[in-house]
Amino acid sequence: MGSIRIGSSLAEQTADAAADLARQLSGQQYALVIFFTADRHNAARLATEMRRHFPLPTAVIGCSTAGEIGLAGYQNDSLVAIGFPAADFTAATAVIPDLERFDTGECQRRIEDALRVSNAQRDTRGYTNTLAFVLIDGLSLREEPVGRAIQLLLGDIPLVGGSAGDSLHFRETLIFHGAEVVRNAAVVALISTDLPFRIVKTQHFERSTERMVVTGARPQDRVVTEINGFPAALEYARIVGIPAETLSPMAFAAYPVVVRIGGQEYVRSIQKMNSDHSLTFYCAIDEGIVLARARGIDPLENLEHALDAVAAEIGELQAVLACDCILRNLEFRQSKQIEIMSKALRERHVLGFSTFGELHMGVHMNQTFTGVAFGHRHAKTDASGGAIASS
Repeated sequence: MGSIRIGSSLAEQTADAAADLARQLSGQQYALVIFFTADRHNAARLATEMRRHFPLPTAVIGCSTAGEIGLAGYQNDSLVAIGFPAADFTAATAVIPDLERFDTGECQRRIEDALRVSNAQRDTRGYTNTLAFVLIDGLSLREEPVGRAIQLLLGDIPLVGGSAGDSLHFRETLIFHGAEVVRNAAVVALISTDLPFRIVKTQHFERSTERMVVTGARPQDRVVTEINGFPAALEYARIVGIPAETLSPMAFAAYPVVVRIGGQEYVRSIQKMNSDHSLTFYCAIDEGIVLARARGIDPLENLEHALDAVAAEIGELQAVLACDCILRNLEFRQSKQIEIMSKALRERHVLGFSTFGELHMGVHMNQTFTGVAFGHRHAKTDASGGAIASS
């Protein structure tokens, strides 16, 4: 058994759920605890309770979700957490506030301060490997500039993370830092260790030949008004072969589109159809972008291949910290694959949340499973953190 601990609670009362997690993670001091919460819990009370159970010097961060990944696999209305022990990890955190008026320079100054702390921690312990994990307001529309700014500053240190959710209400998403609830913000944890880890990203789609050119858009709102010169929703529905009146989150989950960036394919998922037949996306979008309809491949085989490839490099997996798009969850429920996907997650010790978007090496994307896999100290490779990608 490894030193990383994962836990989940279905307790209805906020204080009970936090206490339940504390019992499951008891027995060691933690450098960092990350938690993911359903919006059923009182945010202020939860922040206070989590800090009470995991006092300083433990760093505590978290966010609200569109669903959780816990000990049962895909879960709802739960509280889940992962603890990184102080014996094997160090952690330094930074909050990026006021995303509505996001300032690249101020963001990078805050990350630089955290990086100085992280470097001092790492040098003291003799660690050589660091990763950055970010949680960001999923309704801020700032994932792209935040991801770019942080990854540019971090250089070779990989940045992964996800956008907070609020089920599918699209009203307010929450970020937690210490005993505080922070809104319109992001939180970054710089995590160092001598345990082996790998960044993992996978998506169960491939590009088809059916093209959609964005001919009208409001990029600041992530809204596409026209595709191929026609009202966006009507043309999208025609290309994927379903009636426009049936467009819904389930339909968008089943029929995503992809864009090619730097030779790689990234999913651009649709959030909703608007009354004027425009489409709101979860990711950045602009006029002139060429989208392609995505063709699905077996999601179970795809996920198992990605995680098993990581295990082949670093040995048996202790835990996988995962950011998994809510549209994957919706798709698996619609196709009645949720239980078999949950089984694969349980078997590989995956813990995380269903997101409103994912960040991988600073790039924002959708309908993707991304995160960090950690091995044991006796793993057969060295502790260098690399990247595994599958698509």
